[in-house]
Amino acid sequence: MRCQRCGKPISPLRQLTDREFCCEGCRKRGPRASASMMRDLEFEEDPFWESTPSGLPKQPQQSKSSNTALAGAVFGVLAAMLGLRVLFPDSNAGGPSPLATAAPTTLPSAGNDRDLARRSSFSNNWASWLQSHMPGEQPLQVKSDFRSRLSEWTGGAGGWSWNGNTVTPGKLRLWKPTLSSKDYDLQFRASIERKGMGWAFRARDTDNYYATKILLSRPGEASGASIVRYGVMNSWTFDRTELPLPVALQRDRRYNITAMVRGNRFTTLIDGHVVDEWSDSKLRSGGVGFFADEGDSSAIEWADFREQKGWLSRWLSASLFIPPNLMVP
Repeated sequence: MRCQRCGKPISPLRQLTDREFCCEGCRKRGPRASASMMRDLEFEEDPFWESTPSGLPKQPQQSKSSNTALAGAVFGVLAAMLGLRVLFPDSNAGGPSPLATAAPTTLPSAGNDRDLARRSSFSNNWASWLQSHMPGEQPLQVKSDFRSRLSEWTGGAGGWSWNGNTVTPGKLRLWKPTLSSKDYDLQFRASIERKGMGWAFRARDTDNYYATKILLSRPGEASGASIVRYGVMNSWTFDRTELPLPVALQRDRRYNITAMVRGNRFTTLIDGHVVDEWSDSKLRSGGVGFFADEGDSSAIEWADFREQKGWLSRWLSASLFIPPNLMVP
């Protein structure tokens, strides 16, 4: 409520005794404008008050176009943040992965491997483009076809051998460029020649790592294969679990196997189908490697490693000059 003389708001205490003037001086001088004009002043600016010599400050006028532009900008930023969070989720995100609902009950796709690779490349093209063009430290991406022997690998070389374009693992060896990574995808193309094959991830060294193995007991039969996963700390094995695979696997047939490592959640895929998922929080960083237990034999054609960095960590590290390893991935 405003004074009918000067247009100033009437204080709540004054309104108890006088709802027309803000003070006795204004009441003695009388009203300057009609009551209807005073009511209009409550909602919008009036030229009458702008032209008075009372020196009242002018209220800034908000345009509808500027409000619309601001709302559009806020909506655009929120949409971009949501999209980036879906593409590059933070490693601390908990809860079950939606990938788990996609676990198949039939054979993996036996289609042309070139077509499978083309479809996978097409679907990830734009996500890879964003990863490579975002500010901050670039995520590590390395690939090995094992033709350079074991120059990029560390650990015991016992039992490792080469046969044409494939390598047969022996004792655990770790991929040196990956050892400081946290969240990543490991994809490799391999076949089981005898009994099973195994790989390690979140490996600090050959005494501390997580391991996954695929064992093949009855080739071609449903539930004829199983997956084993466990952890190793200070050379001691913990939480070893063996579960039947929901797919039928063949001996000597090559499969595309992917290990997705995100925070405390680990997912295994065979030819793009989720076959296992589990979680553990004991080991928070470390690289990848391959191994074969006694009696196991497998052939690996190539391995591809792609680190996943959180978009928020990369953006802030580039903007504020904070090392990425100090930010939440």
